[in-house]
Amino acid sequence: MLAIVYVAMMPNNNQWKCSAMIQILRPVIVLLMFLIVLFFIRTILSITTEYPGWLSTTFSLACAALAGWYTWKLVSGERVGVSVSVISGALMLGGLCFTVGFLGPMAFVRDTSQGPLIGIFIAAPLGVIMGAIGGYVYASRQKAGVGD
Repeated sequence: MLAIVYVAMMPNNNQWKCSAMIQILRPVIVLLMFLIVLFFIRTILSITTEYPGWLSTTFSLACAALAGWYTWKLVSGERVGVSVSVISGALMLGGLCFTVGFLGPMAFVRDTSQGPLIGIFIAAPLGVIMGAIGGYVYASRQKAGVGD
């Protein structure tokens, strides 16, 4: 670990520093996105549907795996298709907004019973829409070669 910090502080090793940081942070970011999307989909399905638990869990794991796979590709800088970008962007940002909107009010005001409704009715839909738009813009810019 000290070697990474030492080499990262050297002035002419920007490429190595970036590569080392990506290698270290990639699994952490993927795991966080996997867990956020898993929580998001599983919670929404358990609140809004009467599906059996195994079906909700299986669908949630599939969506979380898709988001984790896309996050891995995104951090690696690989090119992805438009449909995968739109779906994964919607899952990732929708899940992140839902988690913050669902758990945030409970963390700040502990005695409110309607705090999680912000995450369900406001933050999650806005996050899904913004994530889908962001995924489309990202894939379009990537396809056009902007940002290379």
